[in-house]
Amino acid sequence: MSTAASGGGVPNPPGRPALSYRITTHGDTLARSLAEVSRRLPELTTHSTDDPAVALLDAWASVADIVAFYQERIANEGFLRTATERRSVLELARSIGYELRPGAAASTYLSFTVEDTPGTPGRAVVPAGTPVQSVPGQGELPQTFETGAELQAVAEHNAIRLRLRRPQLVGLGTTRLHLAGTTTGLRPGDALLIRPVTRPHVWQFRILHTVEPLPTDPTGRPPTTVVGWDQGLNMPSSKPLEVHVHALRLRASIFGHNAPDWRTMPASVRESYVAAADQRDTAAFDQAQFDEARFGPATQWPGFALTDPPEGDAGPVIELDAAHPALLPGSWLVLRAPGVQDELYKVVEADQSAAADFTLTSTTTRLQLRGTGNGNGNGKVSQFDRRATVVHTQSERLQLADEPDTTLVTGPGLWLERPVTLKPGAPVVVTGTTDQGVPSTAVHLIDTVAEDGTRIVLDRPLEHPLDPASVLLLGNVVAATAGQTTEEVLGSGDGKATHQRFTLLHKDLTHVPAPTASGVCDTLAVQVDGVTWTEAPSLFPLGPHDRSYVVRIQDDATATVVFGDGERGARLPSGQENVRATYRTGIGPQGNVGAGSLSLLVQRPLGVRAVDNPLAATGGTAPERPDDVRTRAPLTVGTFDRVVSLDDHEAFARNFTGIAKARATVLRPAPMPFLHLTVAAPDGAVPDDTLTALRAALETDGLPGRRLGLDSYRELPFILRIAVLPAPDREPESVSRAVEHALAQLYSFERRDFAQPVTAAEAIATAQRVPGVVAANLTQLRLTGGSVAVTSLLTARGARLDAAGTAVPAELLVLKELTVEVMTS
Repeated sequence: MSTAASGGGVPNPPGRPALSYRITTHGDTLARSLAEVSRRLPELTTHSTDDPAVALLDAWASVADIVAFYQERIANEGFLRTATERRSVLELARSIGYELRPGAAASTYLSFTVEDTPGTPGRAVVPAGTPVQSVPGQGELPQTFETGAELQAVAEHNAIRLRLRRPQLVGLGTTRLHLAGTTTGLRPGDALLIRPVTRPHVWQFRILHTVEPLPTDPTGRPPTTVVGWDQGLNMPSSKPLEVHVHALRLRASIFGHNAPDWRTMPASVRESYVAAADQRDTAAFDQAQFDEARFGPATQWPGFALTDPPEGDAGPVIELDAAHPALLPGSWLVLRAPGVQDELYKVVEADQSAAADFTLTSTTTRLQLRGTGNGNGNGKVSQFDRRATVVHTQSERLQLADEPDTTLVTGPGLWLERPVTLKPGAPVVVTGTTDQGVPSTAVHLIDTVAEDGTRIVLDRPLEHPLDPASVLLLGNVVAATAGQTTEEVLGSGDGKATHQRFTLLHKDLTHVPAPTASGVCDTLAVQVDGVTWTEAPSLFPLGPHDRSYVVRIQDDATATVVFGDGERGARLPSGQENVRATYRTGIGPQGNVGAGSLSLLVQRPLGVRAVDNPLAATGGTAPERPDDVRTRAPLTVGTFDRVVSLDDHEAFARNFTGIAKARATVLRPAPMPFLHLTVAAPDGAVPDDTLTALRAALETDGLPGRRLGLDSYRELPFILRIAVLPAPDREPESVSRAVEHALAQLYSFERRDFAQPVTAAEAIATAQRVPGVVAANLTQLRLTGGSVAVTSLLTARGARLDAAGTAVPAELLVLKELTVEVMTS
């Protein structure tokens, strides 16, 4: 486009921020006027403004300059790119069906605490629309939020803790057990028998090295005894097993273990024992030992070796060297000897007896045994030496206690301390700290609840692994948005009037996130003669009987309700103050209050003790600026609220309220590709409510059946430190501030894009372009937590699939720490 001016047309190439449209200027008009006067009135030789004639020409030149100036301004206001007045931008955008976004109300979740003192009902009903006000900080105004749905709150859901102990299972390598109570009577050196419930023949025998009683503590931990041993269990199963644990209270020896050495006995004694051995019962007589005793150098008493019963007979019999009346049938018994694998037996019979042999006499306990058959000896006692064998028996079953569950909680499944009555789909707030002590709070929706109510499954895993002892679930949670409800009479309908208009008394009509093309919907409800009329985006598609209206937000934030003319929308029926409205007021970023700010109940529901917002409010955005409209308005013409291509997805998302950046990427996993959309809000991460509304809108306006991934970006914070040498004639502090401002602008959130790298060269070049900078030296450029102090390139990746096939959103490098130092030389 070009315009006529003195000397020819004025070029206006594309992309200019303003049009050149002035037909003339003061100096040009005055010069041409004087030239024309000189041609027509040659007698007027003076050009001084002191002359009345020249002064008159100068005055009209000023008028022409003013007219030309406003002509150029009017021309600029006629184009979307060059318009500066908000009203001009609003009307130009409306010409293509685009309405300036009114902004959105902040949203958060409120957690209510129900009275739980004895004698109280322990439940409360929080109606929808319950107002909660914030405690303002310095320089702030109180903000009012209202609940979006009715909440049936119960005291049991005030703060739900996780189960900190779990049923104890043992497996390969286990070296400790938790036993119930602190009166087990165990001491280091005592013996334990451990038998899996499902595989009882796979038993384990251990000698205790540590015994640690743990009494009840203030947290409610039950009294337990922790016992430990050195050698881990050798379980054949790779999966942990449920076991039975027995303490073997008695440690005994077999009768004859302390008999004198046979080789030291007199010959007469040995001869008598050899002769007596000839009279022994054949079942217990050892012929080889007898022959060795009579004819060779015998080393042991005749009949000293333990013997096994013949095949088909009852189990082996042993005699303990003392009376043990507490040893009863049914007890477990373990034989141990050096160089021999331990053998487990069941005591079938236990009788008090007496024995005289090997020059010894003693009361004994005679035991009839039954082997388990799982040792190398297959239950044979003949492999055990009478002197070296130790008998562990008199078993007592010990009760296992639940073991502490110290595994970091990752979700989505959570075991709870007590049963709950939460419903699937209900929101819960999960708070806790990581193993590094970093606090974490997030809102989740319940996916499923176990039948007994002790286990719930969340809609997604936790954002960070949390210490189970720190985790709290807040169950009395309800969504809330900023704004205060107002009811008013708009006026009276007139059946003869067309396009009746009513302006709401209060400004800043609240808009909340919604799955629409714009991303928001207002909270206005209009009733005429008690009948609710519906809001429409435009009167044009309406018929003569459609009870609808449109809402127009003016430049001063007032809202006007416009009704039809009988052809495009129904006229209002005549009546006296029959048009009423209910709406909420309050919008913008001032509603983004911090966590813990909303604590004042304007109207306290019966049974409610307190209220709080565990998470900061998010999503509050200011009305759209003209600069934003220049970018967004053309996007609607490109997509027409339908989404097909990658560009359509990006344009649709960027035109959605609360979204400032969008990047669409096709990911190609097996068996079929899908589209992933990474988004960012104007000031950072996108709230979950906005993501949910955007997904719903995309599914409505996009292709059916497509696979769509939608995530907020992944932030990569980085640190930048630079030293600059100012010119000698410059103030060092001023130069330092100018460099800091230039770098802050370069790496501001608004100017960064997904997967955009940061280079050392651009940082140095930006600093050196600042007037007064002689030299610049980068002293630190690294990711937060990075090990290398200075790197030449920081990279950010686009959306991709990780090793597990899960979509990972695009990354965005964000400046978190900027330091500018001044070099002295």
